[in-house]
Amino acid sequence: MKSRIYILLYSSVFLILIAACSTPREIAGIEDLNRAEISVEKLMEMVPDYRKELTTISGSGRALVSEPGNSERVTIQFHSNRRESLIIVRNNVGIEGGQIYVDSDSLLIYNRLDKKAEKVPLNEGRLSSVGTIASINILDLVNYTLNAEDVHEVFEDRDHYIVILQNRTRITINKTDGLIREVLHAIDDYDAPYSKIQYEGYARISGFLLPRRITIYSRDEASKATLLVQRLEVNIELPELTISIPDDIPIYRI
Repeated sequence: MKSRIYILLYSSVFLILIAACSTPREIAGIEDLNRAEISVEKLMEMVPDYRKELTTISGSGRALVSEPGNSERVTIQFHSNRRESLIIVRNNVGIEGGQIYVDSDSLLIYNRLDKKAEKVPLNEGRLSSVGTIASINILDLVNYTLNAEDVHEVFEDRDHYIVILQNRTRITINKTDGLIREVLHAIDDYDAPYSKIQYEGYARISGFLLPRRITIYSRDEASKATLLVQRLEVNIELPELTISIPDDIPIYRI
């Protein structure tokens, strides 16, 4: 039996590396929308893109993970730049249960209490139980961005622009402030580690408009994880983004 802290650790992994399971639903409803008159270039000017100005974030928050028949609450502390992220997981009484390190190539999970460590190559992510998850860099998650060349079509309703990308990902953007409200992936985008992301509670932090509540849904939408950001600092010097694993604990490579 896995210890409870091991379950909590994987619950927090679910938040940022949510499992790709079952069959996602089709993107529907486009036929009921009107084509937008706004140009792609004008739309890109509306949507905040902080890739050049926002280089690091550091913060903490509460995560609620809801799965069929189970729900868990954890506290996470995170540090991230555009290349890598480090997440520290604590249970509801403040005991550190483990750490998660994510870069562009791999995912390293260290369960400090159970003294277990696993490393998963992201391009082989579907070969094992842990490997059925894919990584989302925390900074890229907080500041989701899109490129003009990826836009296929733009529709609109009264309050939103609905952007359809070349891979049929659907992004809902508020007309008033240009903020992304939802990202919905298409059925054939099997590389996506989630079916949907919803953004709420945007606040201005050191000049950047960033969401304080992020909800991620699994591919079948039966499970979801919500991150409530309680503290967030931007463009600060980060600690070393690494996990110190004792020499006597082997790293299992999946």
